[in-house]
Amino acid sequence: MNETTVKKKTKGKLTQTPEKVKSRGRKRNFEEIVKEFISPYHVSTNRYELESASADLTSLPSYHYKFKKNYLASIIVRPADTESLSLLIKKCWELSLPITIRSAGTSCFSSSTPAKGGVIIDMRRINKVEHIDTEKMTVKVGTGISWLNLIEKLSDYGLAPKAYPTSFKTSCVGGYIATPGKAGIGVPKYGTMADSIISLTLVLPNGKIEYISKDSKGEISLDDITGTYGIYGAISEVVLSVTNLKTSLEIEGYGFSSLEDAIIYYEALMSRIPDKPFFLSISDRKFEQYSHINFPSQDWLVWAVFYDDPEKVLRSASASDTIAQNLKGIRVEKSYLKEKWRDISEAEVAIGRTSRNIIFQEYWISNERLLYFIESYLKKASKYKFPIASYTISGEEGRSRVKIFGLTDITRPIEFFTVKAFLHDLSMQAFKQGDSLYTIGIVNTFYLRKYRRDIVESRKVLKKKLDPKDMFNSYRIIKTRMKHWRISLLFTIAKLLYKISWKK
Repeated sequence: MNETTVKKKTKGKLTQTPEKVKSRGRKRNFEEIVKEFISPYHVSTNRYELESASADLTSLPSYHYKFKKNYLASIIVRPADTESLSLLIKKCWELSLPITIRSAGTSCFSSSTPAKGGVIIDMRRINKVEHIDTEKMTVKVGTGISWLNLIEKLSDYGLAPKAYPTSFKTSCVGGYIATPGKAGIGVPKYGTMADSIISLTLVLPNGKIEYISKDSKGEISLDDITGTYGIYGAISEVVLSVTNLKTSLEIEGYGFSSLEDAIIYYEALMSRIPDKPFFLSISDRKFEQYSHINFPSQDWLVWAVFYDDPEKVLRSASASDTIAQNLKGIRVEKSYLKEKWRDISEAEVAIGRTSRNIIFQEYWISNERLLYFIESYLKKASKYKFPIASYTISGEEGRSRVKIFGLTDITRPIEFFTVKAFLHDLSMQAFKQGDSLYTIGIVNTFYLRKYRRDIVESRKVLKKKLDPKDMFNSYRIIKTRMKHWRISLLFTIAKLLYKISWKK
């Protein structure tokens, strides 16, 4: 069989497209080949589906979506099991077709969008719960399953995941593995997503199937897979450690007028409470105002969820109350806290009601520097007129994910790019003080290349071994389409124009 790849020019960009392959005296296209082992119902070249799957499904600015349209995929394929996934990837490898792995697409910063066009492999049909072991407290599951479905299935056995994202109602298991998975629900108490993984099945860029566990001695380990955005292959199945469903849940929340007191309380809940919180967060009043109908009057809200046996929950809640009272915290109504916990998966999206375009950045900050970083953010923000908001959730021990929003509109381009410049300045500060960004994806990779060359170079070595053609989830971590100096220049000009227009 002769193998050819045709390059198609789209809006000035080169994107690989699946074309014709000779066989039995006639030419067959890639779509025909795939339909021989995957149902035609799960293979699509529909323009609307391609546009949808080539962009994040979060409420990101149309500016970003315009960027992604230049690299639209040519075909979407939805395999149902590891074997068909392996065969599909092997065919793409033989034809040198770019691959992008995707599930729910609820992350951001182009974490699951194509950068070269080509083939999108939608993993959501690989969603079966293969086995639940109530004695060993494990579950084997397809990574395309949504967290909500997995939570419901485990609850039938009196079990629950140890850690999962706040977007659990819409996100999939595989996405939380591929992205950092270091902050979220359950993380303060049980550890990160990586800590829950016992083993997984990885399909390499050449289609080979690898079974990797904590004890694996091969050239690729679990540490290479978690948080690396699928650059080494597609995770089809995973065995997770789970925990028992608990019988008691208590939500504690206090308002503070001082950021310093709020952070002291926040850190105390992680270090001085008998049993660590199941979830822990700080948010400013603006975030509460934008994301909820009713909101506390204090400048800062710290709230924690304790989830365990009744005796442990009572002990932890009592200790948290004592600490808050010593700091002169104001207790927040239980009804409000219950509403926050019930709607936690919508809180970040709800803020979009205030703006046509949500612009945000996620920072991964040491708790030792948390006060300094948030104070710096507030000082920088005071120089601008556009609305801002922030909230923080506790991650793995000693670190927190700080999410900062700038609310504006692409129809006001100077302000729009100034918001991005504001977040860019905070990003550079985070790296310079020894911290980093939480989510990387395509968009933020240029920061790694600027400030974390050691990480880039180490990842590049393994990438070249496993994917020498650079066909798999390209332009993440080791390679970028954007240059740091060009971005900085654009944002410097934007800030200058903003100051001029502001004075007018």
